[in-house]
Amino acid sequence: MKQWISKLALAAALGLGTLTSAQAVSPAGMQLYAFSSGSMMLGKGLLQNLAPMEPKIQIPIGFFVIKHPKGNVLFDTGNNDKLITDSTYWGRIATVLEVKMTPEDAIDVQLAKIGLKPDDIKYVVVSHMHLDHGGNVAKFPNSTLVIQDDELSFALFPDAPFAASYIPGDAQVLRSPVGTTQPSLMNMIRLEGDYDIFGDGSIVVHRARGHTKGSQMLMVRLPKTGATILTADAAYFRENVEKNLMPNILLAYEPTGIVKGYDWIRRMMATENANFFTAHDPDAYKAMKKAPDFYE
Repeated sequence: MKQWISKLALAAALGLGTLTSAQAVSPAGMQLYAFSSGSMMLGKGLLQNLAPMEPKIQIPIGFFVIKHPKGNVLFDTGNNDKLITDSTYWGRIATVLEVKMTPEDAIDVQLAKIGLKPDDIKYVVVSHMHLDHGGNVAKFPNSTLVIQDDELSFALFPDAPFAASYIPGDAQVLRSPVGTTQPSLMNMIRLEGDYDIFGDGSIVVHRARGHTKGSQMLMVRLPKTGATILTADAAYFRENVEKNLMPNILLAYEPTGIVKGYDWIRRMMATENANFFTAHDPDAYKAMKKAPDFYE
């Protein structure tokens, strides 16, 4: 029977939800893969405060998979694959953002590069439910969705003026059919804080409210590469963190939370020699290993 589980932030505060680097046990065989869900064309100023709006730049739509001995973890699901044949699914915003997707960008095609199918994913961790991050959650009905509880409700009924980045159909599909007793179509872990997915410190969700009401990042501690933070939109470009540059205020639900997120990333860099991967930085993404290549 489908069910959801609530994990309170109190658990994290008591040390039950996360482990420090010294306590973490990163099992042999862990691998981190980077994928593409197409791209968009937009002015950098739409993402970074005071940056130019012209010329437009092509930004990647990145998502990631971590292979772990206890199960595969997907971080973000990219654009909804419906856009490959029907850009009207996003309405006018598809034209504004000049979204580009081909059949090769379909999430099942991307996963096949490393021999996986959607049903091979144990946990789907969405950084937030914006159109380019939570688009394909419905393709994983047999996985467990890991999401901040306030992001789940925000995706359906966001505060003004933040509604444009949420596609109602992406979130609506999470509801169970009419007449069933369970509220959600898929298993969910609905968080109110940090969460250690496997209890070994190797893959830890970090709550990062700022970009949206319920944004989260993912700390991945690999056996050889070491600590790697998947920031999603908590940091659009590497220079945002390195130079403390704010994003465009139009895409900042809680600006102070974004600054706290930068501080957390830098603290992990200082204490664990962590690196971080963004989803939309063109230069950083270009330099990144792409599936089927991987980090271990």
